[in-house]
Amino acid sequence: MLIKDIFYSYQGEGPYVGYPQIFIRFFGCNIHCQYCDEPDLPEQKKKWDKKDVLTVLNPFFKKPIHSISITGGEPLLHTGSIIELAPELPFPLYLETNGLLPEALEKVMSLFTYFSVDFKPGYQEKFEKFMLTLLPRIETGAFPSVFVKYVMTEYQELELIHLKSILEKINPFIPCIIQPVTPYGNIKKGPSPAELEQAYSFLSLTLKDLRIIGQTHKLIGVK
Repeated sequence: MLIKDIFYSYQGEGPYVGYPQIFIRFFGCNIHCQYCDEPDLPEQKKKWDKKDVLTVLNPFFKKPIHSISITGGEPLLHTGSIIELAPELPFPLYLETNGLLPEALEKVMSLFTYFSVDFKPGYQEKFEKFMLTLLPRIETGAFPSVFVKYVMTEYQELELIHLKSILEKINPFIPCIIQPVTPYGNIKKGPSPAELEQAYSFLSLTLKDLRIIGQTHKLIGVK
């Protein structure tokens, strides 16, 4: 198993912000977003076996836990490891994914309770197929099983058109989070308040559960 890190913290993004979680962060991604705050560094590439993972996890199981975040990188590059680990994990699993590997999703979808799916501009067809694969798992309401996250760097109307058209076609009640980018690396600033308002106004024409939520873990200084 290529795992970058295992730690205990609080979910910092989306509708489950603030809930305590164990994070299992897999190494490697199939795309490289310019705003990524978890770039792959060679020294972070570690090989683990299941016994090693459980040795690190066991002390965390005594803490308050809402769910276990399977994240990355892109965790769906590691479906074999997820299938091996899942029976040993005593809490609901929460998938954080870029939403570009629907075939991999099909292999492990039944193991997860929560799905945080990014919308990546330029990958509309894969995103739509991914969301269609998730359709049987989509529940809306205060505590959704599936939600979409759009990291906004600046106002880009074409990106918003694609996002809006896909979600309104599949289910306009799927929760959608506009997440203003946190400056990192080559990204020196996030969208302005006016740009966020413009994006919200546009998407809210048809999307029924829309929120703006930043990366709160960065604000409170936790991992």
